Amino acid sequence: MSTKTLTVQLHGYWHCGSGHSAGTHLDALTARDRDGLPVIPGRHLKGLLRHAMRCAGTWNWLDGISLPDGPAENVEELLFGSRSGQEARSATRPGMLRVDDATLPEAERAFLAHPDTDGPQLRPFLFRDVHRTAINRQGSASDKTLRGTEVALPMQLQAPLGLEVTSLEEELRRQQERALDEADLWRTLEGVLPLISAVGAERNRGLGEAELSLRDPS
Repeated sequence: MSTKTLTVQLHGYWHCGSGHSAGTHLDALTARDRDGLPVIPGRHLKGLLRHAMRCAGTWNWLDGISLPDGPAENVEELLFGSRSGQEARSATRPGMLRVDDATLPEAERAFLAHPDTDGPQLRPFLFRDVHRTAINRQGSASDKTLRGTEVALPMQLQAPLGLEVTSLEEELRRQQERALDEADLWRTLEGVLPLISAVGAERNRGLGEAELSLRDPS
């Protein structure tokens, strides 16, 4: 296996939903890890990376990249597997890329989670409540449109990434093994990161502005 760390530098308020609310006060709470700290789910990051890779392929950014011969026809399929819904479940192919949840750096997590520090008292200050409502043509708030969302403060999060051989099918397994040795897949992935300018929910409303980068694990 080959590993890297994906750094997500958030420049403004952001929200990754937990699927829970806080009664009548907040309609959407931010996702937290087991210590109650902000987290970006790995499945969300993987979806953003896949979309960026697909855009790069559509715009011919990946034309000069050669892959070992095998069932995977392009970099997107090799890294992320078969596209959902395009094949029967029994015929889908696994991708090579593993994306874990993005969390605070270990030292910060340890401080904020440890009961013998001031960290637990500071955890609530990592979050803010924001409210918005629709405005009608008369400039007044429309009835029953007030919505409250819990957001997290700007911060840096880190997600472990891994490239590994995952296929049990012999031909694809050989292609994955050769790709690990021959293809510079990390450089290809790093090249599409500028296509991701925001993470989380409500990105089209200004939340989640972010800059992503890759580095070797510490």
